[in-house]
Amino acid sequence: MKRRTLLQAGAAVAVAPALSLPAAQGRTAIVIGSGFGGAVAAWRLAQAGMTVTVIERGRRWDLNSTGTTFCTISNPDWRCAWFADNPPLGLDVSKTITRGAGLIQKHVGDGIQVMCGSGVGGGSLVIGMFMPQPRRADWESAYPAQLSYTEFENTYWPRARQNIGTATIPADIQNHAAYVGARTWLQYISEFGKTPVPVPFGVNWDVIRDELAGRVPACHTIGEGPFGSNSGAKNSVDKTYLKWAVATGNARILPLHEVTEIREVSGTSTFEVACKQIDDTGSVLSNPVFAADYVFLAAGSLGSTSLLLKSRAQGRLPRLTSTEVGKGWGNNGDFLVARLNLRRTVGTAQGGPGNVRFYDDSNPYAKAAMAWEAAPVPSWLPGTSAHLITSLASERGEIRYDAATGTGKVYWPYAEMETSSDKAGRDLATRLWWATEGSKGSLLTGLPSYDRGTGMGLGSRNTYHPLGGLVMGKATDFSGKVAGYQNLFCVDGALLPGTACLANPAITITANAERCLDLFLASLG
Repeated sequence: MKRRTLLQAGAAVAVAPALSLPAAQGRTAIVIGSGFGGAVAAWRLAQAGMTVTVIERGRRWDLNSTGTTFCTISNPDWRCAWFADNPPLGLDVSKTITRGAGLIQKHVGDGIQVMCGSGVGGGSLVIGMFMPQPRRADWESAYPAQLSYTEFENTYWPRARQNIGTATIPADIQNHAAYVGARTWLQYISEFGKTPVPVPFGVNWDVIRDELAGRVPACHTIGEGPFGSNSGAKNSVDKTYLKWAVATGNARILPLHEVTEIREVSGTSTFEVACKQIDDTGSVLSNPVFAADYVFLAAGSLGSTSLLLKSRAQGRLPRLTSTEVGKGWGNNGDFLVARLNLRRTVGTAQGGPGNVRFYDDSNPYAKAAMAWEAAPVPSWLPGTSAHLITSLASERGEIRYDAATGTGKVYWPYAEMETSSDKAGRDLATRLWWATEGSKGSLLTGLPSYDRGTGMGLGSRNTYHPLGGLVMGKATDFSGKVAGYQNLFCVDGALLPGTACLANPAITITANAERCLDLFLASLG
């Protein structure tokens, strides 16, 4: 069956070990957040028979047929940003936009900026849907033995891939004229003496074919997608896990509901979750309070950790005494690079979302191997390609409660270009440039931020991949249960110890959420 047919089959394609549990009947759960982890929790709990309420601060994005549901990188507006005056990324970040309930929150931390998704579907609406699996050696160097690579490899990564619907780029698409940049990337990797490794993507390649044929609005085939998928090619979790959860009849999703605090109800084993219901402009419509037997945090590394820190600071969670809450935060070792004025043709409005990556195990600055992957860009600059280098960086920051703002704030105490990911990223980019451009007599003009010789820019001061804050085995146990509580869990990227091991974290967050829900449902008996 074609991938499109499988996705249209709804719950029939979904993979999970159990349909319902008598012990779950009559119990209630609140899931805070609707990204990869929250969507898994919503479906698995609803499938088991619990009554589930998913609370999502962002809006619902129903795709229209005109290709105008989302704004674009080339022409940003309020739809791209969560109550901000400027777009969160792109080459037009100084443009003034109307404030509204858009897709991406830019969190300005102390030393780093963090991008967080908002909307029904969470981060799956805005990320590039790169879904690579970590390598065993990298995983075992960073993760404790309780998180078995073999178990993830045999059970949870395959389940996550099937449920999201991932596949590597088909040959006919990579060979299309719109994908000259992808083919040129293969040539550069060959010149550098590395082996290309295909990356699975959570996109429907049949819809990409429809884009190329003009049957649906062009999006990914012209370098768009970070501000939403106007063609519908992304297999975002609102189309899979969340759809399946609602289809059980046991789950409801409340968009534009922003959680303000979590509090345990004295003398009971239940929680209350206070919210403010808003509209697209941020006006408060109501202040509902929901009660449940269980709460599952899935608001992302920053959101989930911040909620616990705030609720503890306000005395709402008196048993939350662990000093590990907020610790172990990392940027996944990410280092963003733009290569300019390339001698090979890479095209503009490049087809995506990508194709391959490679590993570099000879970096003098990285704790372990590195990977570099290419991402397409729209019609910004000629002869330009964008890349993500990822290392097993050792640096960790912290999310701290900021009383002035009443929320958590990332503390990243490292000078620019002094972290291991900065040094390792610059080293790899420099060696790649010399092997493929510099030694060929090419002259590059780099971005003005630093190092014009290698055409590098951006660095590690921004991340789309925040991880940690409620790390398993420290602030939570290995099922995601928060220390001090039997019915409060985390199921998102806050559980991962600051790194996804040279990989984009979405597939591992999904897989780990599946594992946590297996353990939770098994504990109900």
